Amino acid sequence: MKKLIIKKAIAIVVLVLGLQSCDERENYMEGPEVLNIVESVLINNKSAEIDHLAGKINVSLVGNTDLSGVSFEATAPKGVTITPESGSTLDLNTPVELVVNNGVSDRTYTINATLLPSKIAFLGDGATIDDIADDDVKAAALWTQATYGSDFVYISYEALSDDALNGVNVIVYVHDQVGSSNQPTALLEKLNVLSKFYVQGGKIVAGLLGTGLVEELGRDTSGLRNIIGTGAGGSNPDTWGIGFTNSSVANIISKGLEFYDANKAFVINAGYKEDHNALWNFNSIETAPYATFNSLYNAEPIAAWDWAVDGQAFGGIIVWNPFERFKGYMITIGIGGMEWSMNDGRDNPYLSNVHKVYKNSIDYLSSK
Repeated sequence: MKKLIIKKAIAIVVLVLGLQSCDERENYMEGPEVLNIVESVLINNKSAEIDHLAGKINVSLVGNTDLSGVSFEATAPKGVTITPESGSTLDLNTPVELVVNNGVSDRTYTINATLLPSKIAFLGDGATIDDIADDDVKAAALWTQATYGSDFVYISYEALSDDALNGVNVIVYVHDQVGSSNQPTALLEKLNVLSKFYVQGGKIVAGLLGTGLVEELGRDTSGLRNIIGTGAGGSNPDTWGIGFTNSSVANIISKGLEFYDANKAFVINAGYKEDHNALWNFNSIETAPYATFNSLYNAEPIAAWDWAVDGQAFGGIIVWNPFERFKGYMITIGIGGMEWSMNDGRDNPYLSNVHKVYKNSIDYLSSK
């Protein structure tokens, strides 16, 4: 009898172990999980959003992109094959299927591309660019027009409306004046139009005293933008520069500048300077409010005066990422030395650095 009981017990143990083994084999799959098999996708060097659950890969590209020949790069775990292959050129005028295989089964994704609005709009106080009152603002408008050609549109404050912004991707707003840092009354009368544009995902590059727009829109409530200059200016013998942090965004905005030292570039030479700074005062890079600014406002300071960037913290250029109800992006450029027109008529040998910062900023936001 004992032997019979022992034999039955052994049989039960073997059966249980066998069932567990079967369960393990059924649920075990060598290699990566099929559901999340694609790690990253780049379309024309822009990161695409991957929805693993829905099997969709979505990307938004700048408005003038030729969808018939975009570059495609993808990464996946070792042992996974991707069709079409990473490094291919795709025609995304219609959705393209991406098939990945992990050696066990296939997973199909659909790649969809949409084109962003393509227009770059410049806001000014004149009925036309020629009518703009301030010399720096007019020079900035003319540069923007020459740089973006058929994608450029000029909009006066009075003409600002939802319809006028139809098809606009990025607004360029440079404001400068003597005696006051207030935003123009004519623009503030249309603040609801700008607010709607920005809240719904529109992008803005604001320069010089125009950085105050971020406060008018309610995006910045820190009260730290308190280094303001509005005087008439005068002759100055020094060469002024700008210094960048080494963040990924800072490297994009400073790409192509002529640096005189690591991440430091001159922006204006000796001569007459208006010195219209509009900066955020953070005191030190090692303490609050600098150390907490990004986490509190989802806004990254990326540049200051060149002499201060290694220790003292001044928000000379800040990238304002989407935050709370604000779906749009903004870049504020408040370095006073980044003037567009020299009051004494001289040629500024560093003006190209100013141009590149603005162009990099506009192009960076254009792809968002």
